[in-house]
Amino acid sequence: MWKELFNQYGDDTEHRIQAIFSSIFVMQNRMQTAGEKIQTQISMKQWLLLTMTASCPEPRTLTNVGALMGCSRQNVKKLAMALEKQGFVRLVLGSNNSVNIELTEKVAEYLQEMVERHTCTLRLLFADFSEEEISALFTLYQKLYAGIERVENYAKELA
Repeated sequence: MWKELFNQYGDDTEHRIQAIFSSIFVMQNRMQTAGEKIQTQISMKQWLLLTMTASCPEPRTLTNVGALMGCSRQNVKKLAMALEKQGFVRLVLGSNNSVNIELTEKVAEYLQEMVERHTCTLRLLFADFSEEEISALFTLYQKLYAGIERVENYAKELA
């Protein structure tokens, strides 16, 4: 069905932009649905929190991790509290009343259990891409992030 829509609306730049914009949300929903069947112990958003926390420079506050994830401190806290109940993270009080996220050893154990599934998932997702196409897509994503920053600034101006 998506192929038909791309064919129907891919004739000009304006329609291509609209199709790309819409497909970002559709792809996110489809990846989340499939991902939660692949890894059943935690949700995809919880997985994202773990990976972004691991990538976040110190201090790993709710605010800093939220900035990496593109969501609010409150959303991060909700996800982190669920992960804390499962033993994946600890929430500890930091400086200036901030709350820091600490990953537990259970994260490393879980990732080790899931490494084969994650590797297979990425291999399947990018099976049709050459190395050059992956490089080009990576570059295009950087440009898309720059565009998102412009949209965020525009949204702030309107608020």
